[in-house]
Amino acid sequence: MMLFMFLLLALLFLFLSYQLYIRFQLESLDSDSPKMKRKINFYKYQENNRSLLFLMIAAIIFCLILLGMLYAQDTLRKNNKELEIRINELTEKRDSTAALKIESYKANALKLSDFPWEKVVKSRDAQALDNFELQLIRDWQPFFGESNIAIAVGQKSQTITLSVFPTTLAFKDYQTAEKNVEKFIEELQSVKELTMIDFNFTYRTKANKLSKQSIVYSKNSKEEDLTKVALEN
Repeated sequence: MMLFMFLLLALLFLFLSYQLYIRFQLESLDSDSPKMKRKINFYKYQENNRSLLFLMIAAIIFCLILLGMLYAQDTLRKNNKELEIRINELTEKRDSTAALKIESYKANALKLSDFPWEKVVKSRDAQALDNFELQLIRDWQPFFGESNIAIAVGQKSQTITLSVFPTTLAFKDYQTAEKNVEKFIEELQSVKELTMIDFNFTYRTKANKLSKQSIVYSKNSKEEDLTKVALEN
């Protein structure tokens, strides 16, 4: 839009320059013959009228271009303002999320064994599994922060593998979340269908460097208890 306006202004400038050139050429015309002089004067009169008309049209076009540029500038300013407001909203939302502290889990606060694990195992609908994952994400957020949770169901064995991926945690929050893992496992021991659960943490160390830590619990059969798996560093 702005490029078109600048191009139009350039064309208008060239047109006016051409009219000035014609005017300059007319002024240089002269003749000793009275008849020819009258013709020249009449032609100059016509050109003056034509130039005045062109000047008025040019002025109107210039005003329209100026209004267009002012409108485009105002639209751009409003868009920038809206973008600034949106960025501020996202920044505030990010800051409020970052400010969310991880809570220390109290025994039976969520009653983890009462979650519909049997329905999870029997579910054959991908959308139903997504809903179960979303419910766990909402319930577990205060104790592990913003996380992704994935449920994998073994149809033949009728077992569940649960994977938890907390997003970047501050070091103190990670320490709290790590303790929450043990408390969660204690309650989940009674869930026979759950044969494996792994927590994959991303956190910042005391030196503010990103680090990763995986904590895995599993069991070979439904009758056993979940035990912590020793992982190689």
